[in-house]
Amino acid sequence: MKIRLDDVMQSFSFPFEAAYYYYIPLETVLMFVGGMIYGKAVNGISSEEDVRKHADNFIKLPQIGEEGRRKVMKGFLEAVPNSDLKKRMISAVDVEGAAEFENVLREERLLIAWYNYRDEVYSEFAKRWCEANGLDLIR
Repeated sequence: MKIRLDDVMQSFSFPFEAAYYYYIPLETVLMFVGGMIYGKAVNGISSEEDVRKHADNFIKLPQIGEEGRRKVMKGFLEAVPNSDLKKRMISAVDVEGAAEFENVLREERLLIAWYNYRDEVYSEFAKRWCEANGLDLIR
């Protein structure tokens, strides 16, 4: 089976806990928060219970969670040569979270570099996940 890279990576993009499923018949991603679909029901699918009833039509997408996001942020810090800036960014990651981390990056004009780094890490993770699950990745 084939799946788009963007569809797999979509499950990494939201900062709150959610479950993501790829709905094979429509080739789309559905997001569930608190067991209920986020948005309108699709073909009668409105809850994770519906997903379980029709499991053959779904692939549960991977999640990296908050801890995984922090690890990616800290990986980016390895390339920051300025120790004062690095300390400030570590504090942002550990204390304030992703929003403050991005604010610091914006102030330092490093936001685009961060997005490029993050997307590369997420892309590699998605590729490995697809390979491990026997899925062909489409760009």
